[in-house]
Amino acid sequence: MPAFIHVVERPDVRIVHSTRLDGDFHPRSPLNPANRRALSSKTWTQLTEDHGIVAHEVNGPGDHDGSIGDVLLTRTNDAVLGMWVGDCVPVVLLGREWIAGAHVGWRGAHAGVLDVAIEELVRRSDPPSTAVIGAHIGACCYEFGADDLDLMERTFGSHVRTVDRQGRPALDMGALVVAELRRAVPGVRVIDIGWCTGCRGDLFFSHRSRVDEQRHVLAVWRQAA
Repeated sequence: MPAFIHVVERPDVRIVHSTRLDGDFHPRSPLNPANRRALSSKTWTQLTEDHGIVAHEVNGPGDHDGSIGDVLLTRTNDAVLGMWVGDCVPVVLLGREWIAGAHVGWRGAHAGVLDVAIEELVRRSDPPSTAVIGAHIGACCYEFGADDLDLMERTFGSHVRTVDRQGRPALDMGALVVAELRRAVPGVRVIDIGWCTGCRGDLFFSHRSRVDEQRHVLAVWRQAA
């Protein structure tokens, strides 16, 4: 069953996190359209999520569905923004009026995808006051190559370097995202779901831990009055 995340200061916003029981939300899956309708009957937009920094403004429900990119934003009612993941970090950003979603993998993080999502809202004079972080692979399950880990530490700081449950070098994407949010938006409220996709195979898909081809989704939309 999906988990609904309520943000008191934005009663017009609906945020829902799917689980394995809700099916596959990979855009290439033939089951994706039916699973989207079951999770929300409103019209969806999902991007290709190529670990880049391309952003799209959704001006009508369904705009840019299937387009290349990793960041979505809208102030349109009933337009679902869906961030589909199997280990990467899905992030929802809430301003006063605008909402945004970002797919944050380690390559996208290094390229600056989170900054792009925040800057898109700031450019619209609506910086995020709340961020919601969905389920993603935890450092406990994320052994990481030495060269790439050195790169991430040089870029983001020593807090992203840790060890996994076997004591091997690991990347802490959760710590990275939280720190970058608070650096870019001092005082931002962070709601972290706190689930590890690697540990919670009963709830989530994981490409890294179990080579799952399916994907779950963190979805957000503005509810029309």
